[in-house]
Amino acid sequence: MKISVEKKLRNWQLEALKSPEFAFVEKLTKKFPEAKVYLVGGAVRDLILERDTKDFDFVVAKVPAKDLEKFLSSLGKVNLVGKSFGVFKFVPNNVIPSEARGEVWGSRGIATSSGSVTRNRSPRNDIIFEPFDIALPRTEHAGMSGGYRDFEVQSDQDLPIEEDLSRRDFTINALAWDLREKKIIDEFDGLKDLENKTIKAIGKPEQRFQEDYTRLLRAIRLCCQLDFMIEAHTLKTIHDKAQKIGTIAKERINEELVKIVMSNKAEDGFRLLQKIGLLKILIPELESTVNISQNKHHIYDIFEHSVRALGAGAQRNYSLWVRLAALLHDIGKPQTKEGEGPDSTFYNHDIVGAKIAKNILKRLDFSNETISKVTHLVRYHMFYYALDTVSDAGVRRLLARLGKENIQDFIDVRICDRLGMGRPKAKPWKLIELERRLKEVQLDPITPKMLKINGDELMKILKIKPGPRVGLILNALLGEVLEDPEKNDKKYLTKKMKELDKSKDEELKKLNPDVKFYEEERKRLLHFNKDN
Repeated sequence: MKISVEKKLRNWQLEALKSPEFAFVEKLTKKFPEAKVYLVGGAVRDLILERDTKDFDFVVAKVPAKDLEKFLSSLGKVNLVGKSFGVFKFVPNNVIPSEARGEVWGSRGIATSSGSVTRNRSPRNDIIFEPFDIALPRTEHAGMSGGYRDFEVQSDQDLPIEEDLSRRDFTINALAWDLREKKIIDEFDGLKDLENKTIKAIGKPEQRFQEDYTRLLRAIRLCCQLDFMIEAHTLKTIHDKAQKIGTIAKERINEELVKIVMSNKAEDGFRLLQKIGLLKILIPELESTVNISQNKHHIYDIFEHSVRALGAGAQRNYSLWVRLAALLHDIGKPQTKEGEGPDSTFYNHDIVGAKIAKNILKRLDFSNETISKVTHLVRYHMFYYALDTVSDAGVRRLLARLGKENIQDFIDVRICDRLGMGRPKAKPWKLIELERRLKEVQLDPITPKMLKINGDELMKILKIKPGPRVGLILNALLGEVLEDPEKNDKKYLTKKMKELDKSKDEELKKLNPDVKFYEEERKRLLHFNKDN
């Protein structure tokens, strides 16, 4: 495997160093002939696995920190946040970092944030990526509290790369690619664990996790992103130390949880969180749904249904909001359950669930926008639609309650809910019909409100008082506009209303348009254009 890996990385290096983004590497080795330059960590792992990546970290040895900083500053922007312990955030000139565009470059080309990939493209000057981390070799002496910042970091330009790698979390993240020698450095059998699809802590798992308890979640996240398994001793240690996750800053927990939710294996990730004891610490409300049976409409308990609904969202690449809503849509059921067996009920679980979901998301440090969106989706996920009785006005009221901008999210949550029940069809005919009706009622209303002139203006121009005649004239104007939309012009309508004002009320009534005819015509054209 080592030979094939080195060939793959040499090919990557050959292409990458031709691009402006990575030009600093060649310039660095020319400026400092004694420098040793290594690509390290997740980027090496992802390139070997042929996964797209936007996060490139480098270690530079044999160059003093001040000289390295000065050199990088001459080629781009340098963030000095990590200067005190020998780390620089570096963005080369004329390069857009990934947060500006949300795209990544990896072993297979350019990939967008939506997941599409353009293959067989070589690097170019508008490649999008995270700012480079460029660091001196470091040793870290943890305070062993498990806190992310409880470290004493010492950078040393002469420190062997092997010692730098020994401070990392998992073997698959402790790989380095020597860009000068073009060889892989693998001190902890990371290549073997990559081949075996295994997440394994470096050295003693107890020590690795006690250095930073965020690693408890990171192991789960890597499983979900890579579709790997956790090595037995590492897994047992996570279980034994699960309570410690509560000591971690909530923003770091949020970061890892979001990555789990947005992974393809999100469903498996939450099952593992529950099995390993982390879920009851992070989301005890979801833990309380385990083994809570439902009624005759459900074949799974609430927890199993919820994670399956999340899994359906992941399979369809739905948004973070939809996935969170799918996971939490039935979170209010344990509190509202009445009775047992096939006839049990959960009245108002949507209302109760929205309040619970809001508290969970707030506790987990989600943004106000995410909290608002997900809470709204949970609150109204039970929207009812009776095809045989509801009128257009009823559909409009539903649209107003859900929000036009949220309709697709609600449809997606309903799909997740159905598939989470084990239903074979994502979209039954009722849901398809609902989408059709919602689109119909979103057409411009066939009413005088669509006119470029209103009743107040009409009364002022014609010098008439409020009364039925105002409506008769507006309806007559509407008839003109429905026949010829170009007549919906204020100048034309003003001229026409003066002419109509000379007519008697009985004559105006005859000019009242057949609105139903125009509604049906618009619907026909809507579906004709959709089908063609």
